[in-house]
Amino acid sequence: MEIINAEKEHIQLYSAPNSNVAYNKTVTLFGCKLNSFLIKYSVGEDMATLKYDYNDLVETLTNHWTITGMYVQMLWMLSIGIMLDTDEQNVRVLSSMIDDENVNDTLHDFLIKYRLTDWERCSDIVLFPVPYQSILSIISSNNQSKELSIQKLEKYLKKEWYQGHFDCAWHDDHKYGIRHDGYWSFESGALVKVLGLDDSSLKGLPYYPYDMVH
Repeated sequence: MEIINAEKEHIQLYSAPNSNVAYNKTVTLFGCKLNSFLIKYSVGEDMATLKYDYNDLVETLTNHWTITGMYVQMLWMLSIGIMLDTDEQNVRVLSSMIDDENVNDTLHDFLIKYRLTDWERCSDIVLFPVPYQSILSIISSNNQSKELSIQKLEKYLKKEWYQGHFDCAWHDDHKYGIRHDGYWSFESGALVKVLGLDDSSLKGLPYYPYDMVH
């Protein structure tokens, strides 16, 4: 707020433009709040608290999201919103950020359309095929067999999800004795809810957010 007020009064506080500093600080703040959210879920915090924190995450991220380096975070935000039955307004805020960045990604579109029937983007590409390309096969299989979809989702969780995030900063956190906030494939939970799958076989499986789905 100090930076924002200084900008309004045309007072430059740093060598870099105030707006740039404010943006960087907000992105850092969002990262801290997201880590806190993950930790709370990992230790079993109640869903009412998580829903409150989720609303705060959306507000913090508003007008400060970019596709560069933050694809996974947006996928998580959309997926968590679906599992927590967040207000439609939160989904519209997130979708507006995607629209403003002119991002074409079929997974974003698929999740948004579940909540917003008026969403018009309809991309046929996955911006990060490793590991997310497999999700398209899970979705398409649902028209053929829900059992096949859940089998493919189980394979995704066991063999593809964690391995496919080898280049993320949080990968292998648990090996180094530093802060570890849990590994969660939130998009897997959202898929179960959107596709109407029976996830009883996934309960207790590493990375699967069973409690949040239910």
